[in-house]
Amino acid sequence: MSTIFYTYLWLREDGTPYYVGKGQGKRAFRSSGRVGAKPPKDELRILVQEFPSETDALAAEVFLISYYGREDSGTGCLLNMTDGGDGSKGHK
Repeated sequence: MSTIFYTYLWLREDGTPYYVGKGQGKRAFRSSGRVGAKPPKDELRILVQEFPSETDALAAEVFLISYYGREDSGTGCLLNMTDGGDGSKGHK
């Protein structure tokens, strides 16, 4: 059985994203550990897209962060602190 990797977006009540991540299993529904970046209470505000490989999911994470931009760098609305693609299975 293959492992399913995915990207996820956590959405504000107005539908705008505030966090993008890559995960597997229940990752999209757990806190990232970052202050201010907690999953929405309403699971309908969590968007998940599956990918055939971890590499593809990481590439999608990088794309989404680039597309929506990061709040800390003044380029967008996300609370992400990196440009993505830097995580891998079993590593923080």
